[in-house]
Amino acid sequence: MEGADALDLTDLVTGCYGEGYGVAVTAEALRRIQRRDLADGLVGDDASGRTRDLTADITAPSPAELFVTRHRLALIQRVRGVAALLDRLEAGGVLTAEEVAAVAAGATPQDRMRRLLATAPAWGRRGHGQFLQAMRCLQPCLMEDLEAEEEGEELGGSGPSPPHPKAPQDLWTPPS
Repeated sequence: MEGADALDLTDLVTGCYGEGYGVAVTAEALRRIQRRDLADGLVGDDASGRTRDLTADITAPSPAELFVTRHRLALIQRVRGVAALLDRLEAGGVLTAEEVAAVAAGATPQDRMRRLLATAPAWGRRGHGQFLQAMRCLQPCLMEDLEAEEEGEELGGSGPSPPHPKAPQDLWTPPS
């Protein structure tokens, strides 16, 4: 850590502790080295003079984190190409080789996705963004479905639209 610059140190702290708790750990470390001015810089005053926690913006989940959380079940059930996804996340620095091996040891694609998503709290904003980018590239149809579902919810929809009345399954009748 002695040779690390500010960005490397930030990545290290957030990778180990997560964004919210990482701020608390950093503040405590600064206090212990008598840099209360920097530790107190993590907390500021709002216009009314009351102390405002600046970590609230950091700890609020990003849209990518919310997306992964909301669609966890669908991701587990529908993603099949987990190995390619793991390769991209490892290349992007989101996962370590050990994490990739642990996830790849899952017996089924669903088990591998469960293991992968269990590591999600440590990814941070950048990692969640890379996950979604990889998913859009590797699983475009699934991502279109999930994103369309989200848009429908935002517009007040209550789920998928009903099939068209003249859909092929409605025209075919089984033989008697």
